[in-house]
Formats: sequence, C-alpha cells, structure tokens
Amino acid sequence: MEQDKLPCADPGPGQCGSDREVFERVWRRVMPEDRPDCPFRLYGEEEQAGMERLLEQGAGGEPSAPGTAPAQSAPAVPTVLPPDGKRQTGGGNDVPLLGAASAVYGEQLQAFIVRELADMRTYQALARRAPSAAARALGAMAADERRHAKRLSTAYFLISGVRFWPEQRAAAAAQGALLGALRARFVEEQRGEAAYLAAADATADPCLRELYRDLAGDESAHAWQIRTVLEGL
Repeated sequence: MEQDKLPCADPGPGQCGSDREVFERVWRRVMPEDRPDCPFRLYGEEEQAGMERLLEQGAGGEPSAPGTAPAQSAPAVPTVLPPDGKRQTGGGNDVPLLGAASAVYGEQLQAFIVRELADMRTYQALARRAPSAAARALGAMAADERRHAKRLSTAYFLISGVRFWPEQRAAAAAQGALLGALRARFVEEQRGEAAYLAAADATADPCLRELYRDLAGDESAHAWQIRTVLEGL
C-alpha cells in the first residue's frame, strides 16, 4: 500500500516528529477532511496554531499571529564616540576647529587683519622707491602680507560667518629715507613674529594655533629678507 511507503506511518506520538509534521502538512493540503484512511489524527485549527507558536518560541522568536511571518529585529547600531571617549552634544561650542567657541579671538583676528593689510601697503610704497632688485623683494613681501590677511579673514569667517575685509585705504607714506624705513620694518617684522607666537600659545583652537605659528615663521623670514635687501643697497 502507499501508506507503507510513507515515513512514520505510525500515528503514535513522539515518533519521527519532523517527518510526521511534513507528511501531516502535505496531507492537510490534499486531504483537508479527516478521512478514515488517514494514517494519523489530524490536528484541529486551534491545535495547529498552538503547535506553530511553540515551534516559533523554540526557535527564539516571538509568537506571531496566524498567517503572518515572524517579525525580525533590526540589527543594533553601534555607538561611535570620539577618540577622547566623550560624547559630543549639539550646538556650535563643541566644534574644536574654528567654531563658535573661538569667537573670543574675533577681536584679535580683526587686529591682525588690519595690521597685515597696513604692512602690505607699506611694502608697496617702499617698492616704488627702491631700486629694481630691492623693489622685487619688497613687492613679494607685500603679496605675502596680503595672503596673510586673506588667511586670517578666512578663519574669522569660519568662526563668525561674517567676512571681515577692511576697505582699501590710501597707500601709507614711507616716512624718512628708504634705509631708515627698511630698518623700521626689520623691527616690526620681529614684533609681528612675537605677537603671533604669543597668540598661538594663548589660543585653545588647534587650527588658529597652527595658523599663527605659520604666520610667525613668515614674519621671521621677512625680517631676514629685509636684511638681505639692505645689504644689497
């Protein structure tokens, strides 16, 4: 008979559970009625639902409503902390580089910008009075001072959102003889270097600190360039 070829034809409980369940499901699809020749007792609807819930719970899932797929939990999202291990909060003051916390340096940045633009105009005026070789060196230093002002103005904008760039004024007149004016610039470049180094030591903003130190190095280089210009006159 066909039933002899089917697995676990014995309807007794506890024998070949997985094969019996498979065969029972197939039988229910093709033979929905409880026929006399069924090799086992068919479960009722409530019993079948209870069996499915038990199977789901045994697999570690939550019981689901009949006819619905078990809900799958979303993967956990890892919490990523900054390198110092401290959780950052909202707001602008927690930005370490040129953020709102660096607004306390705004007045200082404005003063540096004004000073660099004034130095630019002074070198432009000196270049017009100097011989050709010296004029080229002084013109290059004027371009450096303008670049310094641009870098400082950019930092100020990133901190405040306001572009600070004073209007161009009339070129500063180089007082006295050319040699005396260059000697005064030699002193001023050293003072500028010291001012930038002091500002770098005082700031808590790493980006401003690096900027100030870069500009201090340029001011030092300018001082020695002026010495070279004087030696060539």
